[in-house]
Amino acid sequence: MKELINVIKKHPGQRFSCLRVLMMFALLMIALPGFSQNITVKGKVTDSQTGETLIGLNVIVKGTVRGVVTDVDGNYVMPNCPPDAVLLFTYVGYEQQEVPVEGRTTVDVAMKTSSSILDEVVVIGYGTVNRKNLMGSVTSVQGKDLAKVPVAQAAEAIVGKMAGVQVVATEGSPDADLSIRVRGGGSITQSNAPLYIVDGFPVSNISDISPTSIQSMDVLKDASSTAIYGARGANGVILITTKKAAEGKTKVSYSAYYALKKSESKLNTISVPDYMRWQYEYALLADKLSGYQKAFGNYQDIDLFDNQKGINWYDQIFGHVGKTFNHDLSVSGGSDKSKFLFTYGSVMSNEIMLNSRYRRDNFSLKLDHNPNKKVTLSFNIRYSDTKIYGAGGTDQGNATPNDARLLQVFLYPEIPFSNLGSYDEEEMTSSMTQPVKSVNDNDKQSFRKRFNLGGSFAWDPIENLELKTEEGMEYYTTNNKSFYGLTTYYIKNTPSTLYQGMPALEITQNASNTLRSTNTLSYDFKKILNNDNHSVKLLLGQEVLFTTSNTEFNQIWGFPTFFTSKEAYKLTGQGFSNVYRDTFNPDDKLVSFFGRVMYDYKNKYSLTATYRADGSSKFAKGNRWGYFPSAAVAWKISEEEFMRNFTELSLLKLRFSYGAAGNNNIPSGQIAQSFVSSSTTYINGASVFWSPSTTMANPDLTWETTYTRNLGLDFGLFRDRFTGSVEYY
Repeated sequence: MKELINVIKKHPGQRFSCLRVLMMFALLMIALPGFSQNITVKGKVTDSQTGETLIGLNVIVKGTVRGVVTDVDGNYVMPNCPPDAVLLFTYVGYEQQEVPVEGRTTVDVAMKTSSSILDEVVVIGYGTVNRKNLMGSVTSVQGKDLAKVPVAQAAEAIVGKMAGVQVVATEGSPDADLSIRVRGGGSITQSNAPLYIVDGFPVSNISDISPTSIQSMDVLKDASSTAIYGARGANGVILITTKKAAEGKTKVSYSAYYALKKSESKLNTISVPDYMRWQYEYALLADKLSGYQKAFGNYQDIDLFDNQKGINWYDQIFGHVGKTFNHDLSVSGGSDKSKFLFTYGSVMSNEIMLNSRYRRDNFSLKLDHNPNKKVTLSFNIRYSDTKIYGAGGTDQGNATPNDARLLQVFLYPEIPFSNLGSYDEEEMTSSMTQPVKSVNDNDKQSFRKRFNLGGSFAWDPIENLELKTEEGMEYYTTNNKSFYGLTTYYIKNTPSTLYQGMPALEITQNASNTLRSTNTLSYDFKKILNNDNHSVKLLLGQEVLFTTSNTEFNQIWGFPTFFTSKEAYKLTGQGFSNVYRDTFNPDDKLVSFFGRVMYDYKNKYSLTATYRADGSSKFAKGNRWGYFPSAAVAWKISEEEFMRNFTELSLLKLRFSYGAAGNNNIPSGQIAQSFVSSSTTYINGASVFWSPSTTMANPDLTWETTYTRNLGLDFGLFRDRFTGSVEYY
């Protein structure tokens, strides 16, 4: 610039206008960066621990799409690289590194391995453990993987993701429970459902848990893992940990998706002329030609139906395009002492079946506070509100075929009739009804609300010792309304003669309240042993669960014949209340004591022993207590000296476990005879107002115990880029 000014002074006669000077100055400034010479950067990339070269590693100039990969010797060459650039080094299984060039022509990098899947922390019941140190059979799915699947229920998101875990829909209604089985069924007469634990609290199902709020889902499959839950663990345990509060600036996240769904495939139906010919042949074979002529006319006039279009009842009932809108909002933040997390999630879905809708709203709040280094306080609230409309494809009457509405869709004629009457026994004893009418006459509404409140206090009085207290409460209500219209089997058979042929309504309301109190003591003997070759960890605990519940049932008959479900739900007083019961169920009490010892020697040989004693009010005195021991051993073969040369094998572990787990999934009150309010003459012919229930008392009921043996082999290859396990049980 100074030289340019001197030129202007030396040649005053030349016409250097201000505009020309400015233009020359601008061109000069633009051209200057082009004169800064780029360089060629070379280097070698190795593993920071072993010194081995890394082949195929990506080297990228940050902020650009220019990049190269390392060769078979781990070398790379980055031509035309700005001297002030930053190079990004990325490789599977290693932490990403950013290295400033700073004018250097040689940049060597040593990559650090990242935490692999085998380094994940797994929840194992009243504690956690590194996946590499697992001795039981545990399968896990992370919340980020569940959130990728656009589904309403968390159980739907794990389909096909966990070995030994089967997820099957019981039927097609919006509120259909998903049947989850861990290694099949273990009980012949009682429930085979696993135990669900959400943030330490046992729940009856996980249908109202939003998949996006889950941090991890761990499934305990063998007795070594489930025995810590004693009486409830025989069918496996599913542990769900929801997302936790994180420190930092207040962060607001929002996600949403909109989905369309339709029936994937359907059966083709015959045309109207073919249907008429089929009916004619059937009438001839059954010697019922007069019935055919009464319904369809003379066969000679069948050509009148040639251009007629039939009604596709499948499209009418199941051919709708379903629409789902799901959105989630989370707000988190806080300091290193106090953190919070608030989440809201909502899913609204119109199903493919006529009259079927679903909506669920979830709220949760988590607060964590550390007043000092030795004390941790946690508090959480969860609330869910679920509304389900529609009865689905399963008939509510037990005496008719289980999928009556689906049956009618395929068998009902394409030509509309008001009613076809009753078929004989060979044709399933079913009364065929116009499918749309059948769906409207079998209607259902379900409303579920769950409120969960929990808190914990953890204190480390001395190094390696933790005392923890957890208190929780859950209030759960359901309100189910089932409407039966004029065409239903229920209306024609269940009400008394006076009210048959008139709409009816059944309302069932359930409410349960569960209190939980758990106290645990955990201690790591590391300081006492003062030996890195040995590791001993101890867990002792005590737990109390107390559940009260009641059921209200209202059976209403005799609504006006023109009433639909909409009028019946709102005007219940227009019918006759035939039955009203408010039943207080026997209390369910469970008192437990448990312990676990984990021993490890040189990170090669491991032993775990677990013991739990459960006392349940469901059993009589003398059978009340159940005892459930288990043990597991593991050998990390990959840590032995003779395996040092097998560098491709990052983990090889053999493990064996044996243990007992119990099942007390029976209703309370089975050990004493119960009575219902009903007139009877069963005592010497005398009329009384109480009659025994249909369930006979059995004071000899005892625990159902499952014994499990499990042999497993865990392996990891190529620095845990490929991992797996093989189980025999």
